[in-house]
Amino acid sequence: MPARKAPSSGGAKSKAPARTVERAYIPTSIRRDLWIAAAGRCEFRGCCKPVDRDFLTKAKCTVGEYAHIIADSPAGARGVPGESERLAADPSNLMLACFDCHARIDRDGRSNEFTAEQLRAMKREHEVRIEHIYSATGVVESTPLIMSFPVGAHVPVVEVRDIHYAMLTNSNFKLFPTSTAVHIDQSNFHLQDNDPDFWRNAQRALTQQYEQRVLPALTTRGGAGHLTIAGFAPIPMLMKLGALVGDKTLAAVLDLPGERWLWDARDDCPEPSYIFDVPKTLPREVSAVVSLSGRAQHPVGRAVVEFAAVTPGRGIIRKEAHLQQFRTSFNAFLQHLFAAGARVVHIHPATPLSASIEIGRLLLPKTFEEVHVWEWQAPEWRPALRLK
Repeated sequence: MPARKAPSSGGAKSKAPARTVERAYIPTSIRRDLWIAAAGRCEFRGCCKPVDRDFLTKAKCTVGEYAHIIADSPAGARGVPGESERLAADPSNLMLACFDCHARIDRDGRSNEFTAEQLRAMKREHEVRIEHIYSATGVVESTPLIMSFPVGAHVPVVEVRDIHYAMLTNSNFKLFPTSTAVHIDQSNFHLQDNDPDFWRNAQRALTQQYEQRVLPALTTRGGAGHLTIAGFAPIPMLMKLGALVGDKTLAAVLDLPGERWLWDARDDCPEPSYIFDVPKTLPREVSAVVSLSGRAQHPVGRAVVEFAAVTPGRGIIRKEAHLQQFRTSFNAFLQHLFAAGARVVHIHPATPLSASIEIGRLLLPKTFEEVHVWEWQAPEWRPALRLK
């Protein structure tokens, strides 16, 4: 082997070690205030993971980091000479982030895909949301009640976390989900709603689940519990759920007018109006056509009265206030039916999710002797179930 060359003590200079880039020091008071403002959760939009515990083992530990919107070095992500140094420890330029999201924010340095404006918006949204939670008054705890059945060949997927988000957002953080949600998940029910045995079996399954899971959740809370209901199922099953809940249990009912069960927040959202014309005298048995999401076909064979939206449409109920207006108008319609002599009512509905549930809550057995719900299976109406 050739002899190893002795190190030179002079001549060519030895290579200097790489210089370590020091991160800007963030004072303890600023780190504390950032943790409080973020409630100890990652501020990256859509994450919100708690950063005071291990994500896998749940052991208590610190897994949060302080991510810079404008990098603390001009060479970093969104770095700006002069600004990077000035904002290095500025709380308005810092986000609390988990390991993964900090990497997302800093990845590829100056080529990072996220702009300073996007990250500031994430920080602002998160901290405003936390402030609403901290300052909310008149808070009500509500048990999420979710029901899903197949609609034809469609298999619904309802995420509990989406319902939690909708409850908080729709109520401006005055309605808080209880720790346990009741999800009556029959999305893989063995029959479809065009099967003649579907209604009998589905009604039995729903009733059993309600008695075994929902009633205990209400009674264990002192009998004055509150429900937030989200249902995606054939219209008659939604009405059956409403009938089981009844009108005495305090409840908020959700719908899908837009994204993830959120009500429409626009000021110029069109407001629906309703019409009905009930004769002074009706036979004992009548058909009530309810046309909200579309014009329902009139059945033949008995007297027909109709409750209709002036302008029917699939997204007609877009706000909680719209749903309350519908309840008031439809309840007046039912009172007119009863006053005119109707005692057996056949419901033929074209209704949104939330209105279907509310119809079931309003159609109480003490008012009418029998209530039958039909489903439109083109080209005709077919009997579905009887509400009791």
